Amino acid sequence: MIRIVLALVLGWATLLSTNTASAADEPNELMPGRILLIKNGTLAKFVAKAPVAFDLPDTNNAPTAEGASLSIFDTGGPASDTYTLPAGGWKALGNPAGSKGYKYKGAGTVGDPCRRVLVKSKVVKAVCKGGGVQMATPFAGDAGIVLAVGTDTKNYCLLFGGTQVKNDTTQLKKKDAPAPGACPTPGGGGSTSTSTSSTSSSTVFGATTTSTTIIIGGPCCGANANFVGFTNGIGSGACGNMLNADGTQFDTLDCGGLYFGGGQNSVPLPAITPDFSTSVTKVLSCTGQTATLGASTSTDTGDNLRCSDIGCLFGGPLPIPNPSSTPTSTCVINSVAAPADGTLDCATGETQINLPLNSEIYLVGDSLPLEPGIQPCPLCTGGSPNVLNSGTCEGGLANGMACTPANSAQNNSYPTSHDCPPLLNLSIGTIPIGFALDSGTVSWTATPAPNPVSTGQARVYCGYCRNDATLAFQQPFQQCWENGMAIGGNCTFGGTDATCQQRDQGAFGPAGNNVRTINAVGAPAGSLVDGLPHAQNLVSVFCIPPTFNATIDASADLPGPGAVAFEGVTEICATGTSCPE
Repeated sequence: MIRIVLALVLGWATLLSTNTASAADEPNELMPGRILLIKNGTLAKFVAKAPVAFDLPDTNNAPTAEGASLSIFDTGGPASDTYTLPAGGWKALGNPAGSKGYKYKGAGTVGDPCRRVLVKSKVVKAVCKGGGVQMATPFAGDAGIVLAVGTDTKNYCLLFGGTQVKNDTTQLKKKDAPAPGACPTPGGGGSTSTSTSSTSSSTVFGATTTSTTIIIGGPCCGANANFVGFTNGIGSGACGNMLNADGTQFDTLDCGGLYFGGGQNSVPLPAITPDFSTSVTKVLSCTGQTATLGASTSTDTGDNLRCSDIGCLFGGPLPIPNPSSTPTSTCVINSVAAPADGTLDCATGETQINLPLNSEIYLVGDSLPLEPGIQPCPLCTGGSPNVLNSGTCEGGLANGMACTPANSAQNNSYPTSHDCPPLLNLSIGTIPIGFALDSGTVSWTATPAPNPVSTGQARVYCGYCRNDATLAFQQPFQQCWENGMAIGGNCTFGGTDATCQQRDQGAFGPAGNNVRTINAVGAPAGSLVDGLPHAQNLVSVFCIPPTFNATIDASADLPGPGAVAFEGVTEICATGTSCPE
């Protein structure tokens, strides 16, 4: 079961047992807040920044050894989340270690939702996403934030306050909050539930902390909801847009389309994604109508085409034709790199699924030069999608053999099939993609990357360590920036010429250097309790690293951002082998 922990805390710090002597706490840091964004049950993000340096934790109280916790709460109501940030997720910055602060990288799972937490001398910020973020908006009072580091606790405190931009049932957004006079405390209130609860008390530096764990019973998504399947179709219309720095629209983000690369990408976009691709996740537990999702295995589904565990295939082979330079056309085989996890609200259909991928890239050009159009992937023709051995492979390793079409003939580059792989010697390698599907709106904003400064690039979505003199990227790649957050530590590659950059600033060129915002707009499925299929759009924005193939990186303008929008159908299933039913 997901456990919703509502804490009434009189002092915020790391818990000590009642029979342990308290060490002297470090002074609290009372910080001005730059911005706060809480999306109802899916996202919590804040930035604290000031011209006066914050005091860093003492070396004997470093989070790399002592861990930390982050609490975000409504000072006037019951909304409250506390996220544990264990020592293993922290990295010390600078030389000597910790002299420039500390950075936390979480798994982004329900149990560890804070993907990034940064503590530096002039900035403290965090991004927590997914089903582990359970606060509901609107807030009745101000938003309190306490980041408690170590056992000799160092508290970093904010109180938003400030200018309220929005506070409704979808989100809370505030900015420009002054530093508080003291660390804030929660507003109280509670939650009622059927089923059971238990209460425990601990001593928090002399104050009593009481927490109540409530396990909510009841059906989830209706009877026999053991699996959830999403099948994408042929996209139509717009599922978002891209905006220039002046706020004008650069282009729409088309449903069914795949976008990639920086502002000088020369491959015509969007690439068309395979239809009839099904991905099945498993319902692990329920709290009310919120299901915790995990990976389905090939044993669950009966094949490796629909499952969502490591090594499972994701969709049919993906052709990316390039009419402006046919030899640089590629075929991409996507497989699951880490077990899927996420959440599904069965009452609304709101879905978030983390599904990291490995993308193997084949530099094919045209596999069937005598046929009209460009076929980067071998074709499976003459059959019907997902009808066993109804087609015949054309081109590639299995030319002339029977195949099962994985998708329909959307254009000359389809249908494709995993029964018809490209020639193995055309593979240029595999790159990781941090894929995360969402039924809501996903917005990324490009900004300069300061670790070190992204020389000459003001609009960076996905920064990687680069030598600014030679323009070579560090190999293996080191990512240093993603959607306004520093990751991976400061770049040292290139020495005095080290920089954190994309290949070119902006997104989805050609002529996209001025693109500053990517908006991908999904659509929830609505109530799934009836057990019927429901239309749903799932979207993702992500980073694509360099492939270190000069031809591919030049034409696709990599490294840079990527975005995709799937228009499809979601349904719940009793068994994985019959999903969709």
